[in-house]
Amino acid sequence: MIARLRNLVFFTASLLLLLFLAPTQISFAGTIGSAPCASAASNSATATALFDNFGSKCYVIFFSGSNSWTAPTGVTLVDVLIIAGGGGGGSGAYSGGGGAGGIVLDTAFAVTPANSYALSVGDSGTPGPANLTATTNQSTNGGNSWFNSNSSLVAIGGGAGASYGYSDTTPGYPYCNGASGGSGGGAPECNHPGSTNAGGLSTQTLPAGANLKFGNAGGGTATANNYSGGGGGGAGTVGSSSTSAGVPGNGGDGTNYFSSLLSKISGAMTGVPGWSSATSGGNIAGGGGGSSQGTNGTGGAGGGGAGGTTPTYINGISGVPNTGSGGGGGTYYNGSSGVGGYGGSGLIVITYSPILNSSISISLAGNAASATYRTLISINATLVGSDGKVTFFQEDKPIPGCVSKPSASLVASCSWKPSIHRNVKLSARLVAGNGYVGSRSIAITVPVAPRIGRR
Repeated sequence: MIARLRNLVFFTASLLLLLFLAPTQISFAGTIGSAPCASAASNSATATALFDNFGSKCYVIFFSGSNSWTAPTGVTLVDVLIIAGGGGGGSGAYSGGGGAGGIVLDTAFAVTPANSYALSVGDSGTPGPANLTATTNQSTNGGNSWFNSNSSLVAIGGGAGASYGYSDTTPGYPYCNGASGGSGGGAPECNHPGSTNAGGLSTQTLPAGANLKFGNAGGGTATANNYSGGGGGGAGTVGSSSTSAGVPGNGGDGTNYFSSLLSKISGAMTGVPGWSSATSGGNIAGGGGGSSQGTNGTGGAGGGGAGGTTPTYINGISGVPNTGSGGGGGTYYNGSSGVGGYGGSGLIVITYSPILNSSISISLAGNAASATYRTLISINATLVGSDGKVTFFQEDKPIPGCVSKPSASLVASCSWKPSIHRNVKLSARLVAGNGYVGSRSIAITVPVAPRIGRR
């Protein structure tokens, strides 16, 4: 008995030690978001969902790592936006900015309700070590992002900015060129006779069935002692080249094609440092800026990191997380080498129209066709499905005193006193008793006539 207890204690202690020492990735399988946008994922901790009341759309957002998503009941078509991770900025000295991750959009991807779809969000490209040895200081490309499989809807990770390349003795001097990727990385200063110092190319292709792709080349540098690097390509424009001493290339701007979607999902991105300000202009996936002596290349609009400069800051600035932007290149000052910035991680957004279980319509009391200025009149909401709470809107703004009005026998009312002389748009939104957003009514336009007589 004593021996058995001793063995049990030893086994338990050994198991706890293994659990303590073994690297683990905690996964939280479960539900993302709430009705009507509730859906399942294999790791709900790295995803969220929100509902656009006015557009009646669900947005499911995946922030990092490998995951899977299960299509909800009744959903057969989705839009899928896939942004890859941005490339790291070059390191060592006078290096190039990292290229933005490629972007792919499919606006009618067919799904089967209850089926699970694998996906992965590309990670940041990493900067190389702060040294002047071309064979060891190279930065890495951003990670690919994909949906359904890693060979179907794939956005290619951004190309790394090239690090210091003077020590490159490889035939053709490949380390003097920016890396190719979703968008290409910028070239570094390099004065080898015969080196091309080219920016990386965009290798982003249009997957079968997809609608759009985004990616651009990085900027090059002159074959000279220019003390500066080229900018990484952005999803919207190419990275600019460095053609004269001390004048680095800027990162290419990110695309503004998704400006409307970015504003829709901004409320879910408040926990990502810098995301809201980086995308406030409607751009995403900017290239990293090249570095220089005395000035620096700016990061492309949409989250690109700026290049390092002397003597202020020799390290490149990292791209903003979840924008797929490139990192800025690192520079050199007073015997010290800088490191490039990390690329920004990628993002996947799935958009679909949910199945709404209730409906709502509105009218004025007595089916009146108009209202009178500063005269109370009742707005009546008629529900189909189930009772719940109704919020009434004037010109898409909640009417005071008419928020979350409970319905009874599928009817809710609001006392409205018009405060303006003109046609007014009225609507209502239902939240049914089981927690499901039922629908938003079709808006009605009500003429408001002047009041007759004095008070």
